[in-house]
Amino acid sequence: MGGSFIPGIIILIIILIGVLVVFRIIKKIAGATRDIAGTISDVAELARAVKDSGVTKADMMEQPPKSVSGVTGIILPSINRDFPDFDYDEAKARAEAVLTSFLRAIAAKDPELLSEGYDELQSKLEMRIRELKDRDHTAFYDNIKIHRTEINQYNKSKGRCIITFQSAIEYLYYVRDMDGSVVAGNAEVKTQSKYNIDMIYVQDRDAGENNYQAGIGVNCPNCGAPLKMLGAKTCAYCGSPVVELNIKSWNFSDVKELY
Repeated sequence: MGGSFIPGIIILIIILIGVLVVFRIIKKIAGATRDIAGTISDVAELARAVKDSGVTKADMMEQPPKSVSGVTGIILPSINRDFPDFDYDEAKARAEAVLTSFLRAIAAKDPELLSEGYDELQSKLEMRIRELKDRDHTAFYDNIKIHRTEINQYNKSKGRCIITFQSAIEYLYYVRDMDGSVVAGNAEVKTQSKYNIDMIYVQDRDAGENNYQAGIGVNCPNCGAPLKMLGAKTCAYCGSPVVELNIKSWNFSDVKELY
């Protein structure tokens, strides 16, 4: 009797332990189920909040604006020393107008829409339009918005001065073929990009209109002495007027997207 009693107790203990383990497992499963249900509820609540806010899938996929490598504060004093009459705000506005008109001219396949620019920029625009026409493609630059424009570089060599503006820009960019199918870009998601716009100084406009690399007048037209400052109005040696004889002009030679 006593010998069978002990195994019975052992079996009972094993059964109780098993029940306790099963109970703990069930409790953990129930807790996990509640956590999952809570997570699902949170996700559903977030989805409802997004829907109510009017945020679209395209908005969620949109990338932040590109950063601009601008050093305006460092470079502008050098430009002003060379060209005391240089108007930064006006030049910046012109650069942004050239950029937007360049893109709109591509979209409309009309080079006449370019606001201003030398032959090199005109040729670049016409080549891009010709490429689209040859492929029966149409490029779209919709909802253009410039976030920021700064001076990126200022270069002087061989009598030429080039100010490079850099703009962070966004637009809906896509290309359709003759059947209307989108073959490049995305018609729903905004593209964030960055462009450099080159503005070049030409002191002899007649020479610059046909070749922007033509020599700029860097010598006094009266005594032949070198001009110490490219934007000088008078010769430092003989006092002869310079601007009146050599019409100074800033214009644009290039628009380049940075990838």
